[in-house]
Amino acid sequence: MMSSASPPSKKVCTEGKVGITFNDENLTMNNKQLPDNIMDCDDDQNGHEVSKEKAIFDNLEYSSAKESDGAAKAWLNSHTLGDFISNKMAAGSDGAVKITNIATGAVLAEVATSKTSVGDAVRSASAAKEGWCNMQGHIRARHLYSVTREVQKQGKLLSVMECLSSGVAIRECKNVMLTDLVQTLYHYTGWAELSAPELKDYQGVGIVAVVLPEIASLTEISQQVVPALAAGNCVVISPSSPLPALLFASLCVTAGLPSGVLSVVIGDKARQTLLGDRHISMVSGSLATKEESRKIVDSLQYPIPLSLSQVGKSSMIVFSNSDLDSAVDCLADKAFFASGQTYDSIGKVLVQTSCYEKFCKRLREKVAKLRVGDAMDHSNDVGATRAGNIAAIKEAMTLNTHLSQFTSSASPSSSGSYYLPTVLLDVQPSNDIWDDVMLGPVVKVASFRTAKEAVSIANHSKQGVGCSVWSEKNSLIMQLTKQLNVGTVWVNCHGIRESSRPSQYRSCTGSSQCGGVELMKKFMTSAVGPKPSPEKIDANLVKNFGKSSTPALPSDNATVDPEESVNRTIKLYIGGALKRSANDSYRTIKSSTGAVLGSLPDATKKDIRDAVEAAAKALPGWSGKSGYNRSQILYFFAENICRRKEDFAEVIAQSTGRKYDDGMQEVDTSIQRLFMAAAWADKFTSSPWEQRDPVGVVGITAPAQWPMLGLCSLLGPAIAAGNTVIVLPSDKFPLVAADLCSVIATSDIPGGVVNMVYGSQSPLSLALAQHQHVQAVWYFGYPEGCHVVAKEGVENNKQVWCEEYNKRKWNSQVQGTGYSINSHCYNNKVVIMPSGDSFAN
Repeated sequence: MMSSASPPSKKVCTEGKVGITFNDENLTMNNKQLPDNIMDCDDDQNGHEVSKEKAIFDNLEYSSAKESDGAAKAWLNSHTLGDFISNKMAAGSDGAVKITNIATGAVLAEVATSKTSVGDAVRSASAAKEGWCNMQGHIRARHLYSVTREVQKQGKLLSVMECLSSGVAIRECKNVMLTDLVQTLYHYTGWAELSAPELKDYQGVGIVAVVLPEIASLTEISQQVVPALAAGNCVVISPSSPLPALLFASLCVTAGLPSGVLSVVIGDKARQTLLGDRHISMVSGSLATKEESRKIVDSLQYPIPLSLSQVGKSSMIVFSNSDLDSAVDCLADKAFFASGQTYDSIGKVLVQTSCYEKFCKRLREKVAKLRVGDAMDHSNDVGATRAGNIAAIKEAMTLNTHLSQFTSSASPSSSGSYYLPTVLLDVQPSNDIWDDVMLGPVVKVASFRTAKEAVSIANHSKQGVGCSVWSEKNSLIMQLTKQLNVGTVWVNCHGIRESSRPSQYRSCTGSSQCGGVELMKKFMTSAVGPKPSPEKIDANLVKNFGKSSTPALPSDNATVDPEESVNRTIKLYIGGALKRSANDSYRTIKSSTGAVLGSLPDATKKDIRDAVEAAAKALPGWSGKSGYNRSQILYFFAENICRRKEDFAEVIAQSTGRKYDDGMQEVDTSIQRLFMAAAWADKFTSSPWEQRDPVGVVGITAPAQWPMLGLCSLLGPAIAAGNTVIVLPSDKFPLVAADLCSVIATSDIPGGVVNMVYGSQSPLSLALAQHQHVQAVWYFGYPEGCHVVAKEGVENNKQVWCEEYNKRKWNSQVQGTGYSINSHCYNNKVVIMPSGDSFAN
């Protein structure tokens, strides 16, 4: 017999947002039982009938879904935290560093430090370096695979530790950062396996010091630590937020990583000591501010490779023919990713004028619903923001009170370090706030009319991380992917990472590689390549580098015999024409025997500015030529040199004092280098999805001991890739470069592509490094010059390639050509378009 059931009771809908849950008997609201007559409220304010389902969804709120931090706290309580050396925590007795929760300020743990930790870590790494570097690629791959599996097993613990220490929302730590780390580990495990056949000419640089930022430690571990380990280096980490790094190192021990391969040292003093250690072979890292980058360069005491990038934010371009709803949803998610404090966060949005109002209206509705609060709660969209970033945002806002804005309607705890997601409207690109990075949940929106205007605004930026393009027109998308000067272009999506595809940060965010074998090669050196000097940099020489030399005084003796020769006065070669120096000061050039060969101008910063202006003006036309066209011009350039090779050999012999045959050999090798550059010119091209863009304006300080060969070995590849250059020839033997200008002028090389500026290399190199419109500086000079140029390059994170002038053997086929030079000539760009179902059933 069927049991009788009571008829369904009537329910009433109430106003306001409420939390609703169901059970078998009734409907409750905020844990309170609703009245029985809920269905009696069936009309809205306009008299239209409102269904039960609509009433529920209109008033729906999230319930708390907080992630447990029990495992993370248990791990912290079970370990005496300290510097991680020789596969164990080394509890120091020289004070402790307190690790606090960014959101609440509560102390999570105390890490004991030691004054001797850096020395112990470096000694441990030195002991492990030979075994790890020379280890068979397959065995190293098995070690990394074991680490990968251990990270996957403890993924939740890693995510929670990142969330607690950085304040990033737990869903982002789990779904994005951890996923990227695992994917990267798998990718470089594969490259470790393939290192023997594919990278047989390369080896690890040695011991790499890696500096990690306070936010997104897991992401930076995947981009800095993992490829360095796969390349065969020992790594010493100096983290700003140590807990994720310590946990990762502990998991590596569990996975069986050899002792000394990975170490972690804690604290600012330890970082400064680490960077000044003579056993460190390279420094790599990602930093939040220029001040932090300056401190790192100041701490260096030896001329070692340096790869630093400043955290920036990405951009977004929305066209009227795009799916606006998808663009708004993506923006609301990615603009405030990690509270807007990482590379993938969107900082600037350009919206086409015809859909600007509609886009902003939908964005306002979306942002208003974003939840801000405890990062450990899965129901919250945005977590905590660093207090220093909040202070910087507020300071910028006080100077721009005229801007209209809207924020989320959330009400986070007033005791936490939270900042409401904020959208600034109608921001003019000429406003300083447009280019301000503003690390935090702030996005700036501006309008544009044409695609050309959008590209111009996007490229005229100090942030060259990435840009997403939203449009349904394929031809427009393909045009923009070529023209945007960023490392990654996302098509109708944003923030997707692919470990296997190389990209490269641009502009003021530095020149760091991301993904692919190119990232691994950054931590490697040619087995037969030049080695850095082990000698310490002289602080006095650094202090005096770049100071103007004493003006040349006229000689009391005759410098030229008018009956035998004509007084030769050299001019600068700028913009395709010979020009006088702004200084109107000249110095005498003598041969190896003391005979006067001519007079050379002493150029100044004004001449450097003129040369940069000419190079920047010529860049669009030269980089826009096909590789085939550039190769033709370079072949013709080499052909014209060949016609005058006897003259060049004679000048080399007179200037350097070497034999005529030696000079002829240098000329022949220089011609060969230009032929090789011409051969590469149409090989730099790539697919629509993986592109190689020219770096831009490149300043070259040519090596002194090879006046023609060193110059041609650098000049050829640079212009073959589509760059324009400012060359500072050898100040000891400049006449070869002066004769080369006459060949350049008659070899169909457009004016401004090559510019020759003569004078003392030190002050002119400093002027190039300080110039904001020079995208890269290649310096081959003295150790103190390498230090100063690297420091000045930090100001706008331009690409800096520094070597001592006498370390590279330019007459060697291995050191004078190939990837070690070509890799500096272009920037990698990756275009990511999500794939989906082509046909719907």
